[in-house]
Amino acid sequence: MGGFAQSKEKYMCQTEIISQAINRIGYRSFERRMNQASPFFAEKRGGMTRLLNEVDSLCEQLHEDFPTISPDDYRVFGPKLRIVIATLKALLRESRSQSGFASYQERLKGQIADLEELEQDIKTFRVEAPQNDSLKTAMSTIGKLDFSRLVKTK
Repeated sequence: MGGFAQSKEKYMCQTEIISQAINRIGYRSFERRMNQASPFFAEKRGGMTRLLNEVDSLCEQLHEDFPTISPDDYRVFGPKLRIVIATLKALLRESRSQSGFASYQERLKGQIADLEELEQDIKTFRVEAPQNDSLKTAMSTIGKLDFSRLVKTK
């Protein structure tokens, strides 16, 4: 019974956990966007820190699971991920007008860039590549190259 629970957990780690993280971030970032005009900024800063920590966790999960993400997995969480990216971009734009959030802007910019790159890489290499014969051939050729014979430069 333990093996079944572990295999079910591994499957959940890939699609369901990513989807749950995206949903949680999407809800919280939308909630923050709605509350940006509130004068209670000190309370919002703790929420912003939690949101950014969750985005970091999502990025780590996507990096970790990248080699095993399938086109079916991407169909489940891809549209939600694009919405989260758009929402985080809107949050960044809105935070520029709030001096209390200046310290979060660089981190948020980096996270948006990371999520955009991950989303594009997943789409290109995990969804489209298996269907692109010329790319499969090129990747196979690259995989056969022996880089150990290259001249090392100092």
